[in-house]
Amino acid sequence: MHWRLKGLAQKGLSIIPGGGYLNDGLQIKCGGLRHFEQNIADKLEDWRLSMRYLQQVGFAWDGANLIEIGTGWCPTLPICFSLVGARRVLTYDISRHMNTGLTFRMIAALEPHLDSIAEAGGVCPEDIRARHHELLQAKDLNALLERARVEYCAPADTRATGSPPGSADLVYSNSVLEHVPKQIIRSLMDEIMRMLRPGGLTLHNVGCNDHYAFVDRRISFVNYLRYSEARWSRWNNRLQYQNRLRAPEFLELAAEAGLEVIYKQVAVRPGTREALTTFEVAQEFQRFSAEQMAITTVDFVAKKPDGPFRSVEATINAASRQ
Repeated sequence: MHWRLKGLAQKGLSIIPGGGYLNDGLQIKCGGLRHFEQNIADKLEDWRLSMRYLQQVGFAWDGANLIEIGTGWCPTLPICFSLVGARRVLTYDISRHMNTGLTFRMIAALEPHLDSIAEAGGVCPEDIRARHHELLQAKDLNALLERARVEYCAPADTRATGSPPGSADLVYSNSVLEHVPKQIIRSLMDEIMRMLRPGGLTLHNVGCNDHYAFVDRRISFVNYLRYSEARWSRWNNRLQYQNRLRAPEFLELAAEAGLEVIYKQVAVRPGTREALTTFEVAQEFQRFSAEQMAITTVDFVAKKPDGPFRSVEATINAASRQ
Protein backbone atom coordinates (compact mmCIF):
# COMPACT_ATOMS: atom_id res chain seq x y z
CA MET A 1 0.00 0.00 0.00
CA HIS A 2 1.35 3.45 -0.90
CA TRP A 3 2.10 5.34 2.27
CA ARG A 4 0.34 8.51 1.12
CA LEU A 5 -2.86 6.56 0.52
CA LYS A 6 -2.75 5.12 4.02
CA GLY A 7 -2.16 8.57 5.48
CA LEU A 8 -5.07 10.08 3.59
CA ALA A 9 -7.36 7.13 4.43
CA GLN A 10 -6.62 7.41 8.14
CA LYS A 11 -7.02 11.16 7.98
CA GLY A 12 -10.48 10.64 6.53
CA LEU A 13 -11.38 8.10 9.21
CA SER A 14 -10.18 10.48 11.92
CA ILE A 15 -12.80 13.09 11.06
CA ILE A 16 -15.91 10.94 10.57
CA PRO A 17 -18.13 9.71 13.44
CA GLY A 18 -17.02 6.25 14.53
CA GLY A 19 -13.91 6.43 12.35
CA GLY A 20 -11.63 5.44 15.22
CA TYR A 21 -13.59 2.25 15.87
CA LEU A 22 -13.59 1.45 12.15
CA ASN A 23 -9.82 1.93 12.07
CA ASP A 24 -9.46 -0.46 15.02
CA GLY A 25 -11.47 -3.08 13.13
CA LEU A 26 -9.35 -2.66 10.02
CA GLN A 27 -6.17 -3.08 12.07
CA ILE A 28 -7.50 -6.37 13.45
CA LYS A 29 -8.72 -7.74 10.12
CA CYS A 30 -6.10 -6.53 7.66
CA GLY A 31 -3.60 -4.34 9.53
CA GLY A 32 -0.90 -4.81 12.12
CA LEU A 33 -3.01 -7.19 14.25
CA ARG A 34 -3.94 -9.69 11.56
CA HIS A 35 -0.94 -11.84 12.61
CA PHE A 36 -1.89 -11.61 16.25
CA GLU A 37 0.33 -14.29 17.78
CA GLN A 38 3.40 -12.78 16.08
CA ASN A 39 2.34 -9.37 17.35
CA ILE A 40 2.28 -10.75 20.90
CA ALA A 41 5.68 -12.39 20.40
CA ASP A 42 7.09 -9.04 19.27
CA LYS A 43 5.62 -7.31 22.33
CA LEU A 44 7.17 -9.97 24.54
CA GLU A 45 10.56 -9.29 23.01
CA ASP A 46 10.10 -5.58 23.80
CA TRP A 47 9.22 -6.54 27.38
CA ARG A 48 12.25 -8.81 27.73
CA LEU A 49 14.47 -5.97 26.49
CA SER A 50 12.92 -3.66 29.06
CA MET A 51 13.53 -6.22 31.78
CA ARG A 52 17.20 -6.35 30.79
CA TYR A 53 17.41 -2.56 31.01
CA LEU A 54 15.80 -2.60 34.46
CA GLN A 55 18.16 -5.34 35.58
CA GLN A 56 21.12 -3.28 34.33
CA VAL A 57 20.17 -0.37 36.61
CA GLY A 58 19.29 -2.57 39.60
CA PHE A 59 15.51 -2.12 39.68
CA ALA A 60 13.50 -4.66 41.71
CA TRP A 61 10.11 -5.31 40.07
CA ASP A 62 8.85 -7.83 42.63
CA GLY A 63 6.26 -6.01 44.76
CA ALA A 64 6.62 -2.78 42.77
CA ASN A 65 3.84 -0.35 41.85
CA LEU A 66 3.90 0.33 38.11
CA ILE A 67 2.13 2.79 35.80
CA GLU A 68 1.83 2.20 32.06
CA ILE A 69 1.19 4.97 29.55
CA GLY A 70 -0.71 3.72 26.51
CA THR A 71 -2.58 0.44 26.95
CA GLY A 72 -3.60 -0.32 23.39
CA TRP A 73 -5.83 -3.25 22.40
CA CYS A 74 -4.65 -5.66 25.09
CA PRO A 75 -2.50 -5.26 28.23
CA THR A 76 0.40 -7.51 27.26
CA LEU A 77 3.14 -5.75 29.21
CA PRO A 78 1.05 -5.24 32.38
CA ILE A 79 0.22 -8.96 32.39
CA CYS A 80 3.89 -9.87 32.00
CA PHE A 81 4.88 -7.58 34.87
CA SER A 82 2.09 -9.10 36.94
CA LEU A 83 3.28 -12.64 36.23
CA VAL A 84 6.77 -11.84 37.54
CA GLY A 85 5.49 -10.27 40.74
CA ALA A 86 4.53 -6.61 40.30
CA ARG A 87 2.23 -5.53 43.12
CA ARG A 88 -0.06 -3.42 40.91
CA VAL A 89 -0.08 -1.98 37.40
CA LEU A 90 -2.18 1.05 36.52
CA THR A 91 -2.49 1.36 32.76
CA TYR A 92 -3.69 4.60 31.19
CA ASP A 93 -4.92 5.31 27.68
CA ILE A 94 -6.38 8.35 25.98
CA SER A 95 -9.11 6.20 24.36
CA ARG A 96 -10.80 3.00 25.49
CA HIS A 97 -9.21 0.59 23.01
CA MET A 98 -8.89 -2.53 25.18
CA ASN A 99 -10.61 -5.44 23.43
CA THR A 100 -11.98 -8.31 25.53
CA GLY A 101 -11.57 -10.97 22.84
CA LEU A 102 -8.02 -9.92 21.99
CA THR A 103 -7.06 -9.75 25.66
CA PHE A 104 -8.14 -13.35 26.33
CA ARG A 105 -6.48 -14.40 23.09
CA MET A 106 -3.29 -12.70 24.31
CA ILE A 107 -3.41 -14.64 27.59
CA ALA A 108 -3.62 -17.89 25.64
CA ALA A 109 -0.82 -16.76 23.28
CA LEU A 110 1.52 -16.28 26.25
CA GLU A 111 1.54 -20.00 27.06
CA PRO A 112 4.44 -20.98 24.75
CA HIS A 113 6.49 -18.12 26.22
CA LEU A 114 6.02 -18.78 29.94
CA ASP A 115 9.52 -20.20 30.45
CA SER A 116 11.12 -17.15 28.83
CA ILE A 117 8.92 -14.87 30.96
CA ALA A 118 10.06 -16.74 34.07
CA GLU A 119 13.72 -16.46 33.01
CA ALA A 120 13.43 -12.71 32.31
CA GLY A 121 11.78 -12.12 35.69
CA GLY A 122 13.98 -14.45 37.71
CA VAL A 123 10.90 -16.39 38.83
CA CYS A 124 10.37 -20.13 39.16
CA PRO A 125 8.67 -21.41 35.96
CA GLU A 126 6.15 -23.40 38.02
CA ASP A 127 5.04 -20.20 39.74
CA ILE A 128 4.58 -18.46 36.38
CA ARG A 129 2.52 -21.36 35.05
CA ALA A 130 0.32 -21.34 38.16
CA ARG A 131 -0.30 -17.60 37.86
CA HIS A 132 -1.02 -17.93 34.15
CA HIS A 133 -3.45 -20.79 34.78
CA GLU A 134 -5.32 -18.63 37.27
CA LEU A 135 -5.72 -15.91 34.64
CA LEU A 136 -7.06 -18.43 32.14
CA GLN A 137 -9.88 -19.28 34.56
CA ALA A 138 -11.22 -15.70 34.66
CA LYS A 139 -14.83 -15.48 33.47
CA ASP A 140 -14.71 -11.95 32.09
CA LEU A 141 -12.35 -9.03 31.49
CA ASN A 142 -12.96 -7.40 34.86
CA ALA A 143 -12.21 -10.65 36.68
CA LEU A 144 -9.07 -11.14 34.60
CA LEU A 145 -7.72 -7.68 35.36
CA GLU A 146 -8.54 -8.04 39.05
CA ARG A 147 -6.68 -11.36 39.27
CA ALA A 148 -3.71 -9.79 37.48
CA ARG A 149 -3.74 -6.73 39.76
CA VAL A 150 -4.12 -4.51 36.69
CA GLU A 151 -6.31 -1.41 36.75
CA TYR A 152 -7.44 0.00 33.40
CA CYS A 153 -7.94 3.77 33.28
CA ALA A 154 -9.45 5.00 30.00
CA PRO A 155 -10.27 7.43 28.62
CA ALA A 156 -7.70 9.30 30.69
CA ASP A 157 -5.40 12.29 30.42
CA THR A 158 -1.94 11.09 31.40
CA ARG A 159 -0.89 14.70 31.99
CA ALA A 160 -3.20 14.70 35.03
CA THR A 161 -3.75 11.13 36.23
CA GLY A 162 -4.85 11.90 39.77
CA SER A 163 -2.42 9.28 41.10
CA PRO A 164 -0.99 10.27 44.50
CA PRO A 165 2.43 11.96 44.46
CA GLY A 166 5.30 9.51 44.92
CA SER A 167 3.05 6.47 44.46
CA ALA A 168 4.89 4.79 41.55
CA ASP A 169 8.12 2.83 41.52
CA LEU A 170 8.17 2.70 37.71
CA VAL A 171 6.32 4.55 34.94
CA TYR A 172 6.82 3.11 31.46
CA SER A 173 5.62 3.24 27.86
CA ASN A 174 6.20 1.10 24.79
CA SER A 175 5.96 2.54 21.27
CA VAL A 176 3.88 5.47 22.52
CA LEU A 177 5.93 8.68 22.80
CA GLU A 178 6.55 8.89 19.05
CA HIS A 179 2.80 9.41 18.63
CA VAL A 180 2.46 12.25 21.14
CA PRO A 181 2.90 15.98 20.35
CA LYS A 182 6.04 17.50 21.86
CA GLN A 183 4.23 19.89 24.18
CA ILE A 184 2.12 17.06 25.60
CA ILE A 185 5.26 14.97 26.20
CA ARG A 186 6.66 17.92 28.15
CA SER A 187 3.57 17.96 30.41
CA LEU A 188 3.62 14.16 30.64
CA MET A 189 7.22 14.17 31.91
CA ASP A 190 6.20 16.65 34.60
CA GLU A 191 3.39 14.30 35.66
CA ILE A 192 5.78 11.33 35.68
CA MET A 193 8.13 13.30 37.90
CA ARG A 194 5.23 13.98 40.30
CA MET A 195 4.02 10.36 40.40
CA LEU A 196 7.42 8.73 40.97
CA ARG A 197 8.76 8.12 44.44
CA PRO A 198 12.27 9.51 45.09
CA GLY A 199 14.63 7.21 43.22
CA GLY A 200 11.78 5.85 41.08
CA LEU A 201 12.32 5.13 37.41
CA THR A 202 10.66 5.86 34.10
CA LEU A 203 11.39 3.66 31.07
CA HIS A 204 10.38 4.39 27.47
CA ASN A 205 10.83 2.41 24.25
CA VAL A 206 10.49 4.89 21.38
CA GLY A 207 10.36 4.10 17.67
CA CYS A 208 11.54 7.40 16.17
CA ASN A 209 11.09 6.16 12.62
CA ASP A 210 8.64 6.74 9.78
CA HIS A 211 5.87 4.24 10.55
CA TYR A 212 4.56 4.41 6.99
CA ALA A 213 7.66 2.40 5.99
CA PHE A 214 6.04 -0.64 7.64
CA VAL A 215 3.33 -0.66 4.95
CA ASP A 216 5.29 0.77 2.01
CA ARG A 217 8.67 -0.89 1.50
CA ARG A 218 9.58 1.58 -1.23
CA ILE A 219 10.41 4.23 1.36
CA SER A 220 13.00 4.32 4.12
CA PHE A 221 12.41 4.65 7.85
CA VAL A 222 13.62 8.28 7.68
CA ASN A 223 11.54 9.24 4.65
CA TYR A 224 9.44 11.69 6.67
CA LEU A 225 12.50 13.87 7.37
CA ARG A 226 12.41 15.21 3.82
CA TYR A 227 9.15 17.11 4.42
CA SER A 228 8.53 20.46 6.04
CA GLU A 229 5.92 20.50 8.80
CA ALA A 230 3.42 22.10 6.42
CA ARG A 231 3.87 19.38 3.79
CA TRP A 232 3.95 16.56 6.35
CA SER A 233 0.61 17.68 7.79
CA ARG A 234 -1.08 16.52 4.55
CA TRP A 235 -0.53 12.89 5.57
CA ASN A 236 -0.06 13.07 9.31
CA ASN A 237 -3.29 12.23 11.11
CA ARG A 238 -4.81 11.78 14.54
CA LEU A 239 -5.15 7.97 14.25
CA GLN A 240 -1.42 7.46 13.62
CA TYR A 241 0.07 10.78 14.57
CA GLN A 242 3.87 10.90 14.21
CA ASN A 243 5.73 13.73 15.92
CA ARG A 244 9.02 13.12 14.02
CA LEU A 245 11.08 14.02 17.11
CA ARG A 246 14.66 12.81 16.96
CA ALA A 247 16.19 10.68 19.71
CA PRO A 248 18.00 13.49 21.59
CA GLU A 249 14.74 15.41 21.95
CA PHE A 250 13.09 12.69 24.02
CA LEU A 251 16.05 12.70 26.40
CA GLU A 252 15.97 16.50 26.59
CA LEU A 253 12.28 16.48 27.52
CA ALA A 254 12.96 14.06 30.37
CA ALA A 255 15.86 16.18 31.62
CA GLU A 256 13.75 19.37 31.46
CA ALA A 257 11.33 17.76 33.93
CA GLY A 258 14.16 17.09 36.38
CA LEU A 259 14.66 13.42 35.52
CA GLU A 260 18.17 12.02 35.20
CA VAL A 261 18.73 9.75 32.20
CA ILE A 262 20.72 6.80 33.55
CA TYR A 263 20.45 4.34 30.64
CA LYS A 264 20.19 4.86 26.89
CA GLN A 265 20.25 2.46 23.98
CA VAL A 266 19.79 3.46 20.36
CA ALA A 267 19.51 1.50 17.13
CA VAL A 268 19.86 2.35 13.46
CA ARG A 269 18.00 0.24 10.92
CA PRO A 270 20.13 -1.13 8.06
CA GLY A 271 20.11 1.21 5.07
CA THR A 272 19.01 4.26 7.05
CA ARG A 273 22.31 6.13 6.89
CA GLU A 274 22.48 5.50 3.15
CA ALA A 275 18.89 6.70 2.68
CA LEU A 276 19.72 10.06 4.27
CA THR A 277 22.23 10.75 1.48
CA THR A 278 19.55 10.46 -1.22
CA PHE A 279 17.41 13.49 -0.33
CA GLU A 280 17.61 16.94 1.21
CA VAL A 281 16.52 16.98 4.83
CA ALA A 282 13.84 19.54 5.72
CA GLN A 283 14.99 22.71 7.46
CA GLU A 284 13.42 21.62 10.77
CA PHE A 285 15.91 18.75 11.13
CA GLN A 286 19.12 20.29 9.83
CA ARG A 287 20.29 21.14 13.36
CA PHE A 288 20.82 17.42 14.02
CA SER A 289 23.88 15.46 12.98
CA ALA A 290 23.49 12.75 10.35
CA GLU A 291 23.90 10.10 13.05
CA GLN A 292 21.21 11.68 15.24
CA MET A 293 18.83 11.76 12.29
CA ALA A 294 19.61 8.13 11.43
CA ILE A 295 18.58 6.76 14.84
CA THR A 296 15.36 4.79 14.41
CA THR A 297 14.90 3.54 17.99
CA VAL A 298 15.79 5.04 21.34
CA ASP A 299 15.13 3.21 24.61
CA PHE A 300 15.95 5.02 27.83
CA VAL A 301 15.58 4.84 31.58
CA ALA A 302 15.46 8.01 33.68
CA LYS A 303 15.44 8.41 37.43
CA LYS A 304 13.79 10.80 39.84
CA PRO A 305 16.67 12.13 41.99
CA ASP A 306 17.76 10.48 45.27
CA GLY A 307 17.87 6.90 44.02
CA PRO A 308 20.70 4.35 44.24
CA PHE A 309 20.58 3.22 40.60
CA ARG A 310 23.65 2.85 38.44
CA SER A 311 24.14 4.89 35.28
CA VAL A 312 24.65 2.79 32.15
CA GLU A 313 24.77 3.83 28.50
CA ALA A 314 24.89 1.61 25.44
CA THR A 315 24.70 2.25 21.71
CA ILE A 316 24.08 -0.40 19.09
CA ASN A 317 23.91 -0.27 15.32
CA ALA A 318 21.38 -2.96 14.58
CA ALA A 319 17.85 -3.48 13.33
CA SER A 320 15.23 -1.76 15.44
CA ARG A 321 13.11 -3.82 17.83
CA GLN A 322 10.04 -2.55 15.90
